[in-house]
Amino acid sequence: MHAAGRRLKPLSVAAASALLLCTWAGPLFAHAGGHLSADGQSTATGQDKETPPAPPPPQFRLEKVSEHVWCLFGQGGNVGILATDAGVIVVDDQYENVAPGIVDQIRSISDKPIRYLVNTHYHGDHTGGNPVFKPLTEIVAHDTVRPRLLEYPRVVLDTWPDKMIALHAEMMTLHDENDPYRDALMKDLDLMKYLLGTFEGFDPAKVAVPGVTFKDSLTLWLGDQPVEIKHFAPGHTDGDSIVFFPKEKVVHMGDLLFSGLVPFIDTLGGGSARGYLKNMDQVLDRLPADARVIAGHGPVTDVAGLRHARDFMRDLQLEVEKAVKRGATRAQAARTVKLTAYTDIKPASRTVANDVLAFYDEIHAKK
Repeated sequence: MHAAGRRLKPLSVAAASALLLCTWAGPLFAHAGGHLSADGQSTATGQDKETPPAPPPPQFRLEKVSEHVWCLFGQGGNVGILATDAGVIVVDDQYENVAPGIVDQIRSISDKPIRYLVNTHYHGDHTGGNPVFKPLTEIVAHDTVRPRLLEYPRVVLDTWPDKMIALHAEMMTLHDENDPYRDALMKDLDLMKYLLGTFEGFDPAKVAVPGVTFKDSLTLWLGDQPVEIKHFAPGHTDGDSIVFFPKEKVVHMGDLLFSGLVPFIDTLGGGSARGYLKNMDQVLDRLPADARVIAGHGPVTDVAGLRHARDFMRDLQLEVEKAVKRGATRAQAARTVKLTAYTDIKPASRTVANDVLAFYDEIHAKK
């Protein structure tokens, strides 16, 4: 999904509607071995161009985080697992096609009942396995997640083709393929194409939605183990939950942490760059110094790793504020704001310029 080497052609209304039929060889946010990847980018030689190769079987990796908590890496958001003699609580479930494998991985840890599944937010790489888990357990999420799963796909299908036409028209005026602003727009267009493709044929009757929702916070219990779920928003989306395992000194951040990766701010889904930063500060204020931190994507880290990710967002906000004050346009800000001290934080589904634009729009609106 990179802009380099591509020539853009004018996009008609009919072409934008046809994007609803887009298919992708693999999920946008597939996760393997601590890094985001777009599965299926390579093609097999001799393969019929009309028949895409079958997706590879999921490659799972379990990492023990504490005495009773594991992190499961697979093909989507990182899965958190709390397993005790009283049962199992799962955080996020990736995609439907890999969810049976997730259940198998859980069973390799514990044969106790899965008491609850927590969805940290609505994105399909965290909720796609819900249909597999629905018969097994109770699904829990913030109040906003249920309507996002039931109603938002129709909003996307009805409104995004026009947004994409406008986005494409702007990109047609940009000819430098190394332009950070152009690349950010390309990332946005790729993301919208992906979501349109996944929502094709959307049927709300087939959606496995949370049966338990909450407004601010909720505590679940496995025997003497509390699991504290707290709503932090806006941030990555408008429905983010962070899951604390206080006795284990572990927190699952959902996508309020991309460990070693540029964060994705889903502004179309109610997200906020400034809220993202504020939420990270709030979590840091309540974590013990020796806590372990499960990211939504990327490797398990610690408080220092979370603080480093927070510093990245803090410094980026400061640089964008400077750009706004000197009168920079959106495009100028995307092209000129750099954070050279954070070479370890890599672009994946987002570039630094995408987050610059998210901050810019919020700061400029309040100027």
